[in-house]
This record gives sequence, structure tokens and C-alpha cells, in this order.
Amino acid sequence: MVIIQITHTILPEHVDLYVKATLANAKNTRQEPGNIRFDFLKDSSDPCTFQLYEVYLDQAAQREHLASAHFAAWKTAVDGVFAGRSITRFNGLHVPKS
Repeated sequence: MVIIQITHTILPEHVDLYVKATLANAKNTRQEPGNIRFDFLKDSSDPCTFQLYEVYLDQAAQREHLASAHFAAWKTAVDGVFAGRSITRFNGLHVPKS
């Protein structure tokens, strides 16, 4: 399993655009056969900070996600909205399917 935790800090004037685009991407990603989980979270103390928690069956499934039309549309939609971002990658040892 491939697990990715992403922190996005969004410029305040772009939060609504980011949320709309990311909700659409999350919905489509959850329909991918190799996606196990895609959580979109908002920081409770900072309205401009968000977390994405993504779990894929394997590296091939993650690559398919990155090559998808909905991910490309998301990248285009959110171009220029970031004040900061970080990515942490994990290898899953035991992740129950939810």
C-alpha cells in the first residue's frame, strides 16, 4: 500500500476555489479501482490549511491517479492558490479497508 499525507496552505482569497476543485477531485479519486481511501480535511484552527490523506493499493494505482483526467483538471484549477505545501509518503503495513 502507498499512503500519502499532503498539507496544503491556501492563499485566503482562493480557499473557496480550492475546496470546490478538491472536493471534485476527491469524489472522482474514490471511484478509481486502486484507491482505497481519500480524505479531505480542514484544519480546525486555520481556515487556510487542509490535509489530504490518500491510500492506494500500490505504486501503479497512484501513478494511474496522477495520470487521470480529473487530477489534471484539479492541477489546472488550483494553479497559483498555494501559500505552502508538504508531502509525506508512507508504506502501509496494515491499513483496514474502509
